[in-house]
Amino acid sequence: MHKLKLILLTSTLFGLFACSNTQKTQIKTGYLKDNISQEELSNPTQYKRYYYSCQNFETGTESYLSTYFPLSRESRMKDNFGIYFQLDNGKVQPFDHIANKPLNARASRFEVIYRSYHPIQGAYIDLIASENSSVYYKDYRGMRSPWLDCKES
Repeated sequence: MHKLKLILLTSTLFGLFACSNTQKTQIKTGYLKDNISQEELSNPTQYKRYYYSCQNFETGTESYLSTYFPLSRESRMKDNFGIYFQLDNGKVQPFDHIANKPLNARASRFEVIYRSYHPIQGAYIDLIASENSSVYYKDYRGMRSPWLDCKES
């Protein structure tokens, strides 16, 4: 009888702690500054700027996007690689490099995946960039919804 109570108590405690896992998945945030000035980004020795025209799937309108790639040697280290994103001259947002996904056996074609450090318009943003276009997705709790389809201009 004593063993039965001990087993019952142990299983109850195990069940309580197994069900009360409140740990949330952390979004990786890395090397880039959260608040970077436009003046810093305008320095061509430190950042390479790219311009894009984007079709906004939510509004049906055209948006303009600038991305800034850091040029420092330190920024090219594996855990430091990221970009800055600026939509329609709004707030600059940092994105972390997540992965390169090969599209063929020789990996001569691939997609590059980035993720925003913080929510933008209520959701984290995933960027999947390929050779000819970049598509930004809003990630609502694991459900991706296309947001911007961008082409370099």
